[in-house]
Amino acid sequence: MTEQGGVSYMDGILRISLMGGQARAFLVESTHTVEHARRVHHLSHTATAALGRTLTATAVLGAMLKGENESVTCRIDGGGPLGLVLAVGDSSGNVKGLVAHPEVDPPRNGEKLNVGAAVGRDGMLTVVKDMRMREPYVGQVRLRSGEIGEDFAMYFTASEQTPSLVSLGVLVGEEVISAGGLIIQMMPGASEAAIQSIETSAGMFMDISGTLKTDHLDGALTQLLSHLEPEVLDRLPLRYHCDCTRERVERALISLGEKELTEMIEEQHGCDVDCHFCNTRRHFSETELRELLEKAKARD
Repeated sequence: MTEQGGVSYMDGILRISLMGGQARAFLVESTHTVEHARRVHHLSHTATAALGRTLTATAVLGAMLKGENESVTCRIDGGGPLGLVLAVGDSSGNVKGLVAHPEVDPPRNGEKLNVGAAVGRDGMLTVVKDMRMREPYVGQVRLRSGEIGEDFAMYFTASEQTPSLVSLGVLVGEEVISAGGLIIQMMPGASEAAIQSIETSAGMFMDISGTLKTDHLDGALTQLLSHLEPEVLDRLPLRYHCDCTRERVERALISLGEKELTEMIEEQHGCDVDCHFCNTRRHFSETELRELLEKAKARD
């Protein structure tokens, strides 16, 4: 939640129809979500921008899912010093993520954070959609710039055959000032006039974090899209949420089997299990591991 002039603003996603259904848009405010990620992972300015953009795009991909328990994982590995950038989202507006080297902060490119240099572009963007079917859907494209917005635009165009305008932004100082995104996609059968309207408007969409800083989600809707006849179809809350629990970790330890649990008991007399998404460490004593060992034996 951010506050301005005594008014509180929650993060969220708007699903919007444009020009009578000839295009659709997803407008996202993710300021609080990205700030949470910055604090959890102790991110540098550039790492905040990289993970923030990825979390925002992943939130949109999650909002595109139909099923309640479906999820999407976006993995960016461009060979740069930041290393792996990973985000997971679901259809309920929950996202989480991490970067391999959160301290990386290369020199700025003029006044702009040099996200492309941190991420690199010698690698792939991989999107995995778990739609609770036998096999997940996997889409993959080569990175175009490492700036993330352009790379997701390439993913939509090449992997989903949906030409898309993608604007992602994070404005960060001592904390995240504003963050969000706008993704616009033409629908099949859209007229040339509708396509032209989007193309000629593209320039006004690029400073999305600046627009959200002053106007927030509903103001940005009016400021950016009012000339495209927007109709809000759905409003989804957005938050950084890790679904790890002690019970889930216990089940994971049981699944290791008798041999590995016995080794932990005899050699380590307990164990610590870390969640890399929320930086939570859970300790299991020798007594607790013995109880889990008995459950593993009963399962087998």
